[in-house]
Amino acid sequence: FILALLVLLCFALASAGYVLKKGLEKGDRTTHELLLKCVIIITSVVPRQLPVQMAMAVNTALMALMKAGIFCTEPFRVPFAGKISHCLFDKTGTLTTDQLVPVGVVNHRAGPGTGAGGGAPLRVEVKNSGPATALVLGACHSLVEMEGVGVIGDPIEIAALRGVEWRYDAGTQTSRPGNLEEYDKAIKGMEKERDSLAETAPSKKKIASRIEDLRKSMHQAKQRADACPVVRAVISRRFHFSSELQRMSVVADVHCVAGSSLPSARYCLVKGSPEAIKNLLREGEKPTWYDEAYNSLAEEGMRVLALAYKQCGPLNAATSGTEDERRGWVESDLLFAGFIAFTCKTRSDSPTVIKALIQSSHEVSMLTGDAPLTALHVAKKVGLCSKPGPPLTLERQGVDGGFQWAGMLARDRHVTVPFDAAGLGALSESHDLVVLESVLEEAGQAHGDAVWEQVAAIRVFARCSPHGKAKVIRFLQRQRDHHVLMCGDGGNDVGALKQADVGLALLSGYGNANTTDDAGAPEANAIVPGDAEGAADGGSRAEDELNAQAKKLDKRSKEAAKVRKALLDKKRQEIMKQQQTWIQEELQRRQEAGLPVGPMGMMEAVKKVSERVRQEMTKEAQALNRKYGNVFDSTEGENADPLQGLDDATVPIVRPGDASVAAPFTSRIPSIRSVVNLIRQGRCTLLSALQQQQIMMLECIISAYALSALSLEGARSSERQMMASGWLIMTASLAFSYTRHIEEMHPVRPLRSLFHPAIFLSMLGQATIHVLCMWYGVQLATKTMGPELLKEVLEFHKKAKARELPEQQANEDDPWAEIWNLWQTPFKPNLLNTVVFLVETSQMIAVLFVNYKGRPWMKGILENHPLFLSVFLCVAGVAGCAWGISPQVNELIHLAPFPDDAFRWQVLGLVGASLVGTFIWDRVITALFAPRVFGAMVTEAKKTTWKDLVPVVSTAGKVAVGFAILATGNILLLGGIGYWYYMQKKKREQGGAA
Repeated sequence: FILALLVLLCFALASAGYVLKKGLEKGDRTTHELLLKCVIIITSVVPRQLPVQMAMAVNTALMALMKAGIFCTEPFRVPFAGKISHCLFDKTGTLTTDQLVPVGVVNHRAGPGTGAGGGAPLRVEVKNSGPATALVLGACHSLVEMEGVGVIGDPIEIAALRGVEWRYDAGTQTSRPGNLEEYDKAIKGMEKERDSLAETAPSKKKIASRIEDLRKSMHQAKQRADACPVVRAVISRRFHFSSELQRMSVVADVHCVAGSSLPSARYCLVKGSPEAIKNLLREGEKPTWYDEAYNSLAEEGMRVLALAYKQCGPLNAATSGTEDERRGWVESDLLFAGFIAFTCKTRSDSPTVIKALIQSSHEVSMLTGDAPLTALHVAKKVGLCSKPGPPLTLERQGVDGGFQWAGMLARDRHVTVPFDAAGLGALSESHDLVVLESVLEEAGQAHGDAVWEQVAAIRVFARCSPHGKAKVIRFLQRQRDHHVLMCGDGGNDVGALKQADVGLALLSGYGNANTTDDAGAPEANAIVPGDAEGAADGGSRAEDELNAQAKKLDKRSKEAAKVRKALLDKKRQEIMKQQQTWIQEELQRRQEAGLPVGPMGMMEAVKKVSERVRQEMTKEAQALNRKYGNVFDSTEGENADPLQGLDDATVPIVRPGDASVAAPFTSRIPSIRSVVNLIRQGRCTLLSALQQQQIMMLECIISAYALSALSLEGARSSERQMMASGWLIMTASLAFSYTRHIEEMHPVRPLRSLFHPAIFLSMLGQATIHVLCMWYGVQLATKTMGPELLKEVLEFHKKAKARELPEQQANEDDPWAEIWNLWQTPFKPNLLNTVVFLVETSQMIAVLFVNYKGRPWMKGILENHPLFLSVFLCVAGVAGCAWGISPQVNELIHLAPFPDDAFRWQVLGLVGASLVGTFIWDRVITALFAPRVFGAMVTEAKKTTWKDLVPVVSTAGKVAVGFAILATGNILLLGGIGYWYYMQKKKREQGGAA
């Protein structure tokens, strides 16, 4: 914006120099007066409203984002969202839920000494894990205990511990088979719920049946725990998970039943990615089915962990060696225990959001730390990978350091394509490309930056470290016009969120919310080439589905809020009825304890009862939030795990984490639809800020020239004129500033630079047209007035400045007289002032009207009722004043009558030239230098029908009726109409909710 101010300064210096030169030639004013006028002209080009309007668009955007559930800590990044070209997503917790569900294990051995050959065992439930597998799952973790919450830690470790039915005592660092306490707590909770229901309640039988099922499950869990050879495992040493090593390990003293398959001893327990663990196994220990088994699980979209262990000494053995030696020794020469597979449900709206982004010409990719096959499965499911050819992954080719593209799936392993860094773009047109960070780094070292310059062609980046994610974004940003948005939820996304132009963090802790309507077949969500263009022409759009979902969510939210409020009020009434009983019980307790029960005792009792009431209401509110807080899923959860949510440690608690601290934007809803809302608002904000800069520049040029034209003749503007035009122009400016985005991301992006040829040339042309119209109007008025009338105006203003006029002799001791004098400031109406006022006002309106681009990026001018009505009233007012429809109004605002109709038509011609001429010039320049933008605007304009005028006319009618009622002075009538309108609006809302 500094360059724009410099352009304005040049124009101001030229105007001031012209005034100074002409003023000195005339010699009718002192040099001091001329210099003062020059200073006023120069300073007038720096808009007074610059600080306010620069922040107005961003502040308006922040309020809109807040309503959409998006919080912002770096407001200056809001316009950056309007420039986004590439959208990158994490997988777990972003495209999918953050709640991992263990779906099964593949046991390798029942105990030490079992052979490693043979076919792959079948996948079984986690609770049927073999002794070695169960030991690694139950004791190899980094869980901790938080007071009042319970055991917390990595969700995958909590899921594994629950799946294998072990329990963990963080105080003694001990894991044991059996989680009977959870079953017992669940049974007691359901029994309490059953007892609170009436005998005829329809759900009472269902609860009784679920209690019976839980008791059977509890009995079976007890049998499995008794059959387990492990008694307990006490962790003595931990090596936490490392993203570089892709594994973690513990050293534990394992106490087992005598004579069982596992002897009591000290064990090293290790778990990690299958790729990392297979290199740590003892020679000959890796089964022949190892790669086939975990690839098969990964192709189904499961997250697979390999489990391994070894006996490393007697119980309570001492350790020695340095830190690195310890870990290196612990994680070597291992025995393979098996695999465990987890799955995460896909967010129900993830496919729709991805499709909407692709249709709006955004490049979409995935950055994840998961295995490539797992990431590919999710990418296909959400519609991110949909090319006709088989998906390819980059792999090393022998020991010579070469690389090639190979088919990822088992059926496509025969497909190979030679690696060519320069040809990645062409290859990505027919194949979805998937790379591992390690292989990409090696290819980059072998072929230089040519590989990294083509990363935009890659759809999935797997096994990515935090540093690797940030590096991918950094190289994307190096390309021209590439602006990156990153969406993630975990600590491993922090670097990427900070590196991206726009980082959006999702809060964790929502569990499996927003998964009820999970998309099934990936083909239904696939995007074929050319789909974006078809969507732009009015084809099937994913955003229409998103908007329909948003309306349903809003309706569900209102219904849930209504139910919560009703139930909470009912509970409050029940508690209030018991309040007196609780007070009497408290007084009785104090009396039995020998405590005073007088006035002070009563106050203490009331205080304790009030605290009890608060706790009861808080507990009830939390229970209702758990029951009705999830508006994303339509089911009541009858098929949910009965243990879920009954333990305090399993209650979903939404907590901000590392991602939300690092990211400039944070969404509080469990969905990536916030990306769409952010891009929409970013485009609207970017365009609004650009338009405001255009308008300020043009208004300053017009004001500077009008001021210089009046100054040369010793005239000025009337206070009443400035107030009259200021009211409507202020309304239009505010309506302009508070414009809203539309529910659409158009494939064509708005212009974003003030010095783009389509913007800059348009401004120059508009300024030229406005200045020429103003110059012609000034020449016309001065020629008609003649030197004598101009001299009279000059002399009048000199006397007014010297306070020599009779009407200026007010009583200085009377403050009310001084205030009235502001309205009664002496002014001599004249033709020059009248012409300048009418032409300048019409030009201010023309600036707002012409430079408001509207659709397809923000609400159109017909949808922005305050802006349209204020512009219409200003134009109608200028025409009415020029035609002299109401002489009283003209006299009130100090407008001089025109000498004849010919003069009047000339002035109206200047007004029309300013409005129509600048509009035509702007659209022609846009068509020449930004044809795609012009085409998008024309397409939207063609959709306008007569029905679009109905809301505007309705709003105008309401405003007219309101002014008419105010004119009557009947406040009661106004209040009655307001109450009637409120009731009608409330009925409509209730009808919509129903």
